[in-house]
Formats: sequence, structure tokens, C-alpha cells
Amino acid sequence: MTITFELRSPVSRLATIVAVMCGCAIFISLSAARFVISVITDPEARAETAIIEGAANYFPNSAWAQARMASRLIESGVDVSEDHERIAERAVYYSTRAVALAPHNYEFRMLLAAANELSGDLAEAEVELRAALKQAPHLVNVHWRLANLLLRQEKLDEAGAEFRLASEADPELLTPTLNLLWQASDGKIETLNASVGAAPEQQLALAQFLVEREKFEVAVKIANSLDRRAALNLPESGKLLDSLISAGRIDLASELWRNLSGAESQSLMRNEGFETPIRSNLAQFDWNLSQSKYAKIGITTATARTGQRSLKISYNGIDTTTLDNEIRQLVKARPGARYTLTCYVKAERLVTPGGPQVVVTSQGSSTPIAASAAIEAGSYDWRILTTDFVAPPNAHAVVIAIKQTPQFSYVDPTSGTVWFDDFVLAER
Repeated sequence: MTITFELRSPVSRLATIVAVMCGCAIFISLSAARFVISVITDPEARAETAIIEGAANYFPNSAWAQARMASRLIESGVDVSEDHERIAERAVYYSTRAVALAPHNYEFRMLLAAANELSGDLAEAEVELRAALKQAPHLVNVHWRLANLLLRQEKLDEAGAEFRLASEADPELLTPTLNLLWQASDGKIETLNASVGAAPEQQLALAQFLVEREKFEVAVKIANSLDRRAALNLPESGKLLDSLISAGRIDLASELWRNLSGAESQSLMRNEGFETPIRSNLAQFDWNLSQSKYAKIGITTATARTGQRSLKISYNGIDTTTLDNEIRQLVKARPGARYTLTCYVKAERLVTPGGPQVVVTSQGSSTPIAASAAIEAGSYDWRILTTDFVAPPNAHAVVIAIKQTPQFSYVDPTSGTVWFDDFVLAER
């Protein structure tokens, strides 16, 4: 990254002003000299290289004039290859003069570091960046520049420490930091760890980065090492779980979800009786509930078979009533294993041409593996529903859902209320 003093808006008479001043030095007042220096070094003005150099040489005691010339030369050295050595030599000369005139200006130190790097002297560039860091210890840009320079010198441990300070101050730098160190260290996890702060957000960002590179076990180990309460409500936790599920690592995702959510039950299904509040950012293996135009869906405390809560579906009486993915739970399964799924249902004034069913599908598929009998119309107290199924041989997870699929393109509306409670999934 180059510090630039490039002037952007045109100053059409700048060349004339400098030329006249160079020819009439004896008549130039101090205020006029200051005016020209301010124009030359103004980043909103544009000037030819020859004009900038003339001003730098004419005002040898202006640190800003020297810095402006050094900046222009550094830009030239980066943009063109011709006479690179000569350009770099002159850039070092002018930036050295700027530092000598204003030794406490950290920007000039960074400029000299860039000039030294352009000339190939990385050691001197490091000296100047460390001097700039002493003058501006809290500036992210200085840490970032030094980290990159150390990386180019293959000083990975020192670079990691500077990258860490930079990314802690500016979290948006963490992903580019991890990308750089991943390539420089050939994927060495220890190097990446050293560059990441202890904050849960940064640790989860590292875990996410590793999942994207298929380092699943290491990523989950990092996430599991965090304080559960600190990580519980962070959006990065949900994103990490989603990535593991998308990658097909249901086993690891389920383990991580259990640790983060603090689930103590060893039941195959989670929140079987709807007793635990559902966290929207951590519902990967919990009930996922969404609304439908056909029914109001939610958890109620007014009716329950056991405990204090149950799932309530209040139909809106709209024709061709349909429920698809509004009520579902992803469940870890063992390929080829046999299962029995039970739950309890209660109805009140249910009028329907074909009631809802408990349906089991493979993850990512809409084709049922098994389905319960349709819930009968009428009013009645809690009844048990039982469904047996075999997990497909390639399935590591199944989706258990409550669905209602019309038999025809038009059917009469469903009205009334249905409650569900006490789901149990058991392997046979």
C-alpha cells in the first residue's frame, strides 16, 4: 500500500507559477512561497512530475514538498518497469529528506519504507515501519503494512502478531489475513491461530474459514473450546452450523449444536415437547416454525399433554389448505437404521377433507420416506400417532415435518385447531 499525495483537481496555472518563482526568487515573499507549497502538496490538485520535482528542489526545507515528490516516484516505480532502479533510488532520496525534515511524522516514515521496499531493501523498510509504529501505535494501517512486509520476508510468527493487532482493531481485515497466511504457511493451522484474537467472533470466523477449506474437525474443536454463553447468540455460530450441514457433516454439526445449545437430553429428537424456547439463530436441529396463509402456527402454554407447552395449529379456513415446510426438524440418523416415531395429537372442531400428517423425508428431498395416518376431523383429547421407517442407506439425517397435502388442485378449506406434543424417535 502506497501513501499517495496525488493531486486530483486540475491547477492549470501551476507550472507557470512555479516557473516564475524559480526565476524571480529574490522577489518572492514568504506568504507566496507557502501558497505554492500548499498547492504542490494539495492532494486535490494535479501536477506534472517535473513541476513537483522543481518545487521540491526549490523548497528543500519543505518536508511536504519532498514527500510529494517521493510519492510520485513510488507510484511511477509501481506503474512502469523502465528505469526502475533509478526511480527507486530517487524515491529513497526524497523520502529520506522528508523524514530528516520532519522525523516525527509517521506518514513520512511509511513513505520511506515504501521507497526502500521499491528499491529491494526490505530490512530498511522494516526499520522505518517500526519507527512509524512507535509514533502511531494504534493505527491499523501501520500494523497492516508491517505485517505484510514481515510476511514477504517470511517472518511468519512476527507477521502473525501484527496481523492479529490489525484484525482486532478492524475485523474486516480478518478474512484477508487468513487468506494470506493460509497461502504463506501452506495451510499451517498454528500460524492461523496465532493471527486470530481471543474474541469469540474472531475464533468463529477462523472456524468458518477452516470449514470452507474442509478442515471440519479442527473447526469444530475451535468452536467447542469457546465459552458457550459467549457464542450462543452470535450469528457466526449459526453460520458455522449451516456450513457444516451444507458440507454433509451432520455428525459434527449435531455435536456442535448440542454443545452450544446446552442440550442435556440424549434423545434423537430435540425439544420433543416444545418446552425449550427456540433460538432463531440456533434452530438447525430444533423445530423450525414459519407462518402460512392457511394457518396460525406457534407454541402455546394454554394446552399441553405433559409439561407446559405444545404446538398449536389454528386453521384460517382457506380453501385448498396446504402445509409444507412450515413445521420441521432436522434429525441426525444412522444410514439404514430402523426407527419408530411417535407423537400425540389433539383436535378441536377440526373440519378437513384431509388432515395433516407427520411426514419423514431425507434431507434435501421432498419425497416421503414414511408418513403417519392423516389426522381425523372432529374434537377429541390426546391420541397417539405412530410411524415406522428405515433411514435410506446414504442418509445421515432425516427431516421430520408436519405436512398437509391436498389430493386435488382444489379442496374445501380446513378449519378448527390441532395440537401436537411429546414427539419421541427411537431406533429399533
